[in-house]
Amino acid sequence: MRLLDKYIISSSVFALFTEAFKFHYIVDWKLFYVIIISNFLLLSINKKVTISKNIIIVFLFLIVHGLILFLWFKNPLKSLFAQLIGITVSSVFYYNLFKNYGVSRLFGKYKKIAFFIALLAIPMFFLKINNFTIDRLNGILTEPAHYATIMLPAVYVFLKEKQYYKFLLVLLTILLSKSSVGYIGLILIFVIPLFKRKNFLKYSVIVFVILGVGAYYLSTKWNEPITENESNVFVRRIKETKKSMQSVFTGAFKEYTNLSTYALLSNTFITREIITHKPLGTGLGSYLYEYDKYYGLMKPPPYLITLKQSKINRTDANSLFLRGLSDFGVFWIFIMIFFIKKSVFLFKKNTFLRQSTFFYLAVKLLREGHYFPPEFYFFLFVFLKDFDEDITYS
Repeated sequence: MRLLDKYIISSSVFALFTEAFKFHYIVDWKLFYVIIISNFLLLSINKKVTISKNIIIVFLFLIVHGLILFLWFKNPLKSLFAQLIGITVSSVFYYNLFKNYGVSRLFGKYKKIAFFIALLAIPMFFLKINNFTIDRLNGILTEPAHYATIMLPAVYVFLKEKQYYKFLLVLLTILLSKSSVGYIGLILIFVIPLFKRKNFLKYSVIVFVILGVGAYYLSTKWNEPITENESNVFVRRIKETKKSMQSVFTGAFKEYTNLSTYALLSNTFITREIITHKPLGTGLGSYLYEYDKYYGLMKPPPYLITLKQSKINRTDANSLFLRGLSDFGVFWIFIMIFFIKKSVFLFKKNTFLRQSTFFYLAVKLLREGHYFPPEFYFFLFVFLKDFDEDITYS
């Protein structure tokens, strides 16, 4: 392979992990954008750059649906075009990257870089370098949740390939991130095999033991008094979330509702109001404007108003599922049905590289409502298509 090809592959995959790398020159630049734009130019010079018919269809839908609904609900069009540009550049670039180099080669590079970053994250955590908080690991990423999410496919593949040393090391870093979405992803990794009958007995005992231990632990801590500094954080958040669930329907929040619980429930309330009154959605990138229209119906905790955190996740809905539902309405339901059918199909086949991206996408739906973070289209295209079947690179 030529040196230029090696550079394009390595830099493009490393770009997945570069959300924290940015610099200011006239305007703010993210390293991710610099890499994919420059690599896009290199690809267009040295390779054949194409665009899929399906991508064109999706773009036409986004434009037509967005224009009609933005004008209908009188929202500024600049957000629609900003989202379209970001999605277009990211998706077309990664489509052509896979088209020219294939899934196996690119995913192999992802595994190597992910392992190296996990290896680096351990001393960074203990030396308090770039820590999100003093007791949570995030490596070179900006947040523990982002770190855990992007590492989930690597954990699954290392486990399936029986590379247990790498599996355990990356698993340890996810555990040290103390990310709830990371833990959900790990649970899915161990539970999904149970749906295959031949693996039920093999894994069920381990899973049931873990669930049993977890349930017992919760029962021993459940009746302890809740204090901000002394009570168990995990138990406290579960209890507070349980008591706060009615806020999804009323918009009124308890005074003690913690920030993470409020972020989820307040955006769920806003999304519920949007789809109730606008079932066709409001258009790509319209969530922040619709949020402002319904924010007045809520009664946030006074301390969050004082801290100016009562509009947390106003731009991304705290969740890709919530943001997609508000932007696309009933059309999002069809997308979710397609996602479920595609997932079932992949897990019936022995394609664990593509299966691994399910865990990223599943937790992505729960958190992080941005439409084009650095890693999203890399994993999305692996999930959607086996590029190794028609790879053009020799």
